[in-house]
Amino acid sequence: MWEKKENPKGKGSRKDGDKRKFLDAHPAKPKGPSGQGGGITPESVQFHAMQQSDQIANVAQQVLVYHESSDGATNSGTDWMSRLKEESMNFLAEQRGVQLQQLYREAAYKKGVEVLVDKIYGLLQRYAFEFNQIAGGTELHVSGTISGDVTEATKVNRMREIEETETFFRARFSTKLFSLVVRGKDDHIDFYLLPTSRMLAGSLVEGEYKPISTLQVRIAEQGMMWRMADAIPPVDNLDKLCMWLFTTLIEETKEATKDEEDEGKKA
Repeated sequence: MWEKKENPKGKGSRKDGDKRKFLDAHPAKPKGPSGQGGGITPESVQFHAMQQSDQIANVAQQVLVYHESSDGATNSGTDWMSRLKEESMNFLAEQRGVQLQQLYREAAYKKGVEVLVDKIYGLLQRYAFEFNQIAGGTELHVSGTISGDVTEATKVNRMREIEETETFFRARFSTKLFSLVVRGKDDHIDFYLLPTSRMLAGSLVEGEYKPISTLQVRIAEQGMMWRMADAIPPVDNLDKLCMWLFTTLIEETKEATKDEEDEGKKA
């Protein structure tokens, strides 16, 4: 079953207008040119404050006028960038010998995968923060990173020269012994559980393992939807998926930690 991706709630803008207060007529302020400080009265303080307020208002008005006069330049810049992007898409389509529509489709799926990986990372990061309140400093401590677009070697020859590369959108959560890898590409996101000691090899070592789960992405007129391949795990929202992933990481680390302890006792 395809699940429609919900739009993230819009964040309210920060309120402007935090007022700054000025006090120029402070008793500790140096005396005026006359050398006498007794000339300061509540009325003179109020008048001076009004003068400052008028000056600030004038400056603000000048900034507003400048901003309004530059709106044309802003719109012109937007149109320029739109034209440059359109021309570049046509260029790339010609270079690759594909239809322009295919490039737009690939770009849409790439953006969709990025959005989903970001969302999954945010949920796992929240779980890690809560879990580390009791696991901090232990073998179960969880740390997370998100790498974004990463281009990696997927095939090398005998001389260790790179023959093929691929670009993935990545995030990772690790304990002392295991790492949960979130790897997005094309129309799917793969989840791997790998030994932390082998993580430096990246895609080359991931090719030796089967994903523990795969999320499939579909973009249609109705919007972006997703589902779990082979219903593993059988979930219908990202929260449940991330709970399953996080639990799998912790339980696998527990088992490996027990195995290490047993090996140590035998030795």
